[in-house]
Amino acid sequence: MTSAPILPATVAATHLEACAAELAGAATIGGLDDVLAIVPVLARAQRQLAVALGNLAGHTDGGRPTGARDVGDSAALAALGEVLRAASDAADATADALGESLPLLENLTDGDTRS
Repeated sequence: MTSAPILPATVAATHLEACAAELAGAATIGGLDDVLAIVPVLARAQRQLAVALGNLAGHTDGGRPTGARDVGDSAALAALGEVLRAASDAADATADALGESLPLLENLTDGDTRS
C-alpha cells in the first residue's frame, strides 16, 4: 500500500534519479551487512517503480492526459503507452527477481556471516 503523495510527481522522479545515482556511485558498500539491508529496500522500491510506470502508461490511454498540451499523433501516444507498460512489466519482473533473493538473505542473517 502506498501513502498519499507529498511531492509533485516531477519532483519525486528527480529525487529518485538522484538517489539511484548516489547508490550506483557509492564508493563503498559496508560488506554483507549493507547488502542485507539494501536488497529488500530495492525490491520494494522496484515494485513501486513498476506501479509508477503503469500509472504513467494509464495517462496515455483514452486520448490526451489532463493538462497536457496537444500531442497530435495518437499513434505516437499509443506507442508511448506500450513502452511505458513494457517498462512497468520489466520493473515488476526485476522486483520479482529481487524478491526471490529475500529468503537467501534471511538464511544469511540466521547464520554468523560476520567476522
